[in-house]
Amino acid sequence: MIIVADNITTTRPSVRRMIDQLDAGALSEFCLRLRAAGAVWLDLNPGFVPRAKRDEVWGFLVRTIEASCDCKLMLDAPDAATLELALKHCARPPVLNMATAQPQSYGPIFDLAAAHDLEVSAACITSTVPSGFDERLSLAALLVSEAAARGITGSRLILDPMVMPLGLDQGERHARAVLDTLRAIPNVFDPKPCSMIALSNLYTKTAGVDASFCAAPFLSAAYGAGLDVVMIDVLNRELTQVRSLLQVFGGHAIFAASDFDKPATRK
Repeated sequence: MIIVADNITTTRPSVRRMIDQLDAGALSEFCLRLRAAGAVWLDLNPGFVPRAKRDEVWGFLVRTIEASCDCKLMLDAPDAATLELALKHCARPPVLNMATAQPQSYGPIFDLAAAHDLEVSAACITSTVPSGFDERLSLAALLVSEAAARGITGSRLILDPMVMPLGLDQGERHARAVLDTLRAIPNVFDPKPCSMIALSNLYTKTAGVDASFCAAPFLSAAYGAGLDVVMIDVLNRELTQVRSLLQVFGGHAIFAASDFDKPATRK
């Protein structure tokens, strides 16, 4: 299971300052922390950037981060034009994140990925997020078909069944549908696309409920359902330790107790 750090986002005030001040030193140091914490990919999400500053901001992010660490970059933007602008600064092949199951979204983004032979993530949503499994799988089938028509097959396509806040109305139905979709992907599609979730969506406080205690159990359930890529806060020690244990349980790593924090001994 690949860990993607979702920490490089301007929703974090410290990252906002780094970008506003074009502080390459602080950004490089931060990326090294993320790499040391277990990140393999880094999602770059500067949020809304005025058109006049987009080239400068994306150039700063991509060049600084590529020079500081060996992580693969995910370019996180909602439109192909911004992704193409960011891509021109990349010295290494990135992942494009993300298309949605709407022609005006997946068409240009899949075309861009095909033209540069890149991996691309696509979310099983339209203008709204379906609450059930059947709708998610139907959108997944559409995305697989449209990607394949452009030569994007197998692991080059990364399907995101779209985790939603558990605290929302029908949040538990969304969670169940995501897990069911993860289980279905390898059985329905050949060759199998990769699967990805953004775990922080499960407990975002916009739902008005603190569901952060659910993150580790849901990650375990998603891993058991076949998850390939997870986007998480890699500075959350509990989540990275759970991920490491899942790798052990899956036969992909050797257990060493010294690598893990130990709970306090009860007397």
